Amino acid sequence: MTKDVFLVHIELPEFFTTRFMALIPKHRNIINDLMEKNVIRSYSLDMERHNVWAFIEAENEQEVMDILSTFPIIKEVKVKIHELAFYDSAPIGLPELIMN
Repeated sequence: MTKDVFLVHIELPEFFTTRFMALIPKHRNIINDLMEKNVIRSYSLDMERHNVWAFIEAENEQEVMDILSTFPIIKEVKVKIHELAFYDSAPIGLPELIMN
């Protein structure tokens, strides 16, 4: 089965409690691991620290939910999942070598 890309909008709590802040390092480790595996294509946080947007590759919305359930912060946030018709991104490559 081919995988699709889903846009996940995570709304963070208005106020970060000590408990929430303590979850962030473990959460970042999971995000980094999923990015290395190319499950999460990109992950962004707005300047006000109210919203996170993640592009997640999965077979269906249930698989996205299964992935999100591994996030330590999941019980502290609101989540909206949007299936995308397509996902394009600029190719990432190595910088051009200049031989002097």
